Amino acid sequence: MADDSYHVAGEIVRSACEPQAENDHSGQPRALCETVMAGTDREHLVTSKIGHTSAPEVTSEMKSRVIECWPSVQRDLGARVATALNGG
Repeated sequence: MADDSYHVAGEIVRSACEPQAENDHSGQPRALCETVMAGTDREHLVTSKIGHTSAPEVTSEMKSRVIECWPSVQRDLGARVATALNGG
């Protein structure tokens, strides 16, 4: 039975997302890593990130993107992920 009382109006628009200075895509994950996660949680995060990114179906381009991304979130975590993914 349809609910005739529900009505949506407006226009659907597809447009590019405009970057905003306060949204750098690293601030929230950095705060999570530095103020919420304990050392064990950060260890699990690194282990998980390395494990998932080391899967055979992950392309070298995607691995490069992961290595590039994580230092902007948290320098030490990024270095550890990069070292492991680069065979070190």
